Amino acid sequence: MLAVSESATNVISASQTKLTDTKRALLEAAAIEFAEHGYDGVRMEHVAKRAGYNKSLVYRYFSDKRGLFTAMLRTVFEKRVTLLNSLPDSLDDLLVYWTRAQRSDPHFLRLIVREALQDDGKAPVEAETRRAYYQQQIEILDDLQAKEEVDPDFDPQMLFLALLAISVVPTILPQITRLVTGLDSTSQKFTKDWEAFQRLLAHRLAPS
Repeated sequence: MLAVSESATNVISASQTKLTDTKRALLEAAAIEFAEHGYDGVRMEHVAKRAGYNKSLVYRYFSDKRGLFTAMLRTVFEKRVTLLNSLPDSLDDLLVYWTRAQRSDPHFLRLIVREALQDDGKAPVEAETRRAYYQQQIEILDDLQAKEEVDPDFDPQMLFLALLAISVVPTILPQITRLVTGLDSTSQKFTKDWEAFQRLLAHRLAPS
């Protein structure tokens, strides 16, 4: 498997906290609520109800909505970091791996899209943790370029953004996927064709 940098891992690991079952349930409920309604649309009582607890418990753990949002995003990205522990070695397998991961966690993508719609240009919540998470993946592309498996002419940061877009588009834009291909983005036919396309693209990104 491809290695990730120890320094980046330490930034993320340092933010990890032990969660009680109650706190974990509240954070999981919050992730769904923020993904479905956006920051402004979330009510603390709705989070509590979804988790099966009293609203006062949410305030006891997180003080206010900003505290809940921050804790929720930290937990979400800590969970995402675990995906970095079993990365495949080749670019084509990496693309397929991340596409499957995105498809299996639609709430995460909705959450990120909701956040983007409210972006004000300021640093997002848990910026350093998230920057480290992405930097790990950029370093993997650097490593593949050093091994001459990916064309070194590509800027690794720009390449990462391009590949990220490829891995998430069918999930975050299912309606456009249907309009373009006539297929549901979750169908077996589309999944097979899309993964075949990604593998071909990955091979074409190798040096000539």
